[in-house]
Amino acid sequence: MKRRCVIEHCIGETRAAIYENRKLVELHLRRESKNLNPYIGDIFVGKISRIDQSIGGAFVALGDSLNGLLKFSNSSGSPRFTEGFYGHFEITKASDLSKSPLLKFVKKVEKSKTGKISGDDLKSYLSKRFLDLEFAEASVSILDESTDVELSIDGGGSISIEQTRALVAIDVDKGGAVSSYDVCLKAVPMLAREIRLRGLGGLLVIDLPNLRHPKQRNAIFKLAEKVFSFDPNNVKLAPISRFGVLELTRNKVTISLSEIMNDNYGNPTLETIALRTIRQLVREGVAKPGARLTLTVTPTIMDWLDSCEFDWKSKLNDRIGKRYNVTVGACIEIKADR
Repeated sequence: MKRRCVIEHCIGETRAAIYENRKLVELHLRRESKNLNPYIGDIFVGKISRIDQSIGGAFVALGDSLNGLLKFSNSSGSPRFTEGFYGHFEITKASDLSKSPLLKFVKKVEKSKTGKISGDDLKSYLSKRFLDLEFAEASVSILDESTDVELSIDGGGSISIEQTRALVAIDVDKGGAVSSYDVCLKAVPMLAREIRLRGLGGLLVIDLPNLRHPKQRNAIFKLAEKVFSFDPNNVKLAPISRFGVLELTRNKVTISLSEIMNDNYGNPTLETIALRTIRQLVREGVAKPGARLTLTVTPTIMDWLDSCEFDWKSKLNDRIGKRYNVTVGACIEIKADR
């Protein structure tokens, strides 16, 4: 199988799209302001803050309000752990932003500042995930529409995908379609693709339209087993219940696109809107060399830009030069003087 990665280095973020035999299968996003988020393989200096014998492990402070969970069963041969113990810890399982990542003990160190000390950038991470990956630099604009909550099914029906703290809730609605079975035949392959594309993981619950006959439920379940078998992440499925619910778990190796890009209501965060706007300004500057550009943003976006964690202005100057002005207005727009 031929795999190719299209990667785009934007101001404040790096985007990547993975293709298998020219078919888009995965999207990835790393942000400069999210560098402290844990990814598999990252190494942190951590301090054991609390030992909890009831779970057979310890909570480890990793810096900047980030805590990890160290299971003693995964730390055979390690020194005796006590509260206040300092060490290097490796992320073995990433988690969403509201839960603790799982850790593996690496080595003991003297008391020092907690925080991330090493980790792969996005290109290095993807090179390890897919050893035969070919890279090319180009735009990855498709990422902007990758977290839509509502999806239409060809021939009728729709899918809604909502990520909560506990699970990912997916509803397949028959809509105006005649046959629930036909809707499921189309929806299940779509879901396998979308789940992988968005980087969703953990517990996923899919509410399917009413399938009255056991033969239909069995056929849809076998279809689900087939389409999810192509996923490189470990996926486990439970048989479809008599209420038409398909439950599955998918190993989560990174933070999902929705958790990075959207708020708790599924709307783009200020950071997402601001970075998209800067990206568009760069594209406009490249398309119109020499033109003076005026970027108008809303007050909330201007506040975000003023308090940004990285120097976006210097990066913007390097790309298009000091030929732009940023003002506050009622809406976001870009104007050129020619």
